[in-house]
Amino acid sequence: MSESSANTAGWPFFRYAPDCITLGVRPGVEPSDKPPVRIFLGTEEAQYRAERIFFYSIEKVRDPARVYEIHLMKNLEGFDRRKWRTGFTNYRYAIPELAGGKGLAIYNDVDQIYLADPALLFDLPMGDHGYLAISAKDTSVMLIDCERMFPVWNRTTASSMGKHALINKPAATPGLWGHLDGHWNARDQEYVEGLTKCLHYTAL
Repeated sequence: MSESSANTAGWPFFRYAPDCITLGVRPGVEPSDKPPVRIFLGTEEAQYRAERIFFYSIEKVRDPARVYEIHLMKNLEGFDRRKWRTGFTNYRYAIPELAGGKGLAIYNDVDQIYLADPALLFDLPMGDHGYLAISAKDTSVMLIDCERMFPVWNRTTASSMGKHALINKPAATPGLWGHLDGHWNARDQEYVEGLTKCLHYTAL
């Protein structure tokens, strides 16, 4: 059964835009004047437990005075996922458009947990870079300048191009990629107590 015909049958439910879960300012706390921390999470139906772990990790370390918007990217309409490694592989490259083509956005795979406040990542200076990642071709954690990346990464390119093409073009463009501290995307064997900020604990 094709994904389009599956949608008409009622399951899985496909959506045009990600569902957004908002973690608001905690009661009794004076709100911060900083912008909401926008996180786009690549996930899929089978990762319900991992989603809960991801949210719990943020609740433990977040700034109680700040708003966090977490967009669940799963079962998005208009994508052919049959050749993807996961059920969410190319969704990340649509983030600049999903975020309205402006502002900053964090991307995370669902198999990650925060050990430090993601606002620290969101507030990093980007300079003239379009995205920050631990390497130009490792896009499992990113901070994205949505306006800068929109011409390269948008819903049309993400749904029509392969992952390697989507990675290679910006990686080859001088200055578009900026280096992100490896502690923001540390695999199991790279964990350092007190330094690791985001742990990438599986390889989906």
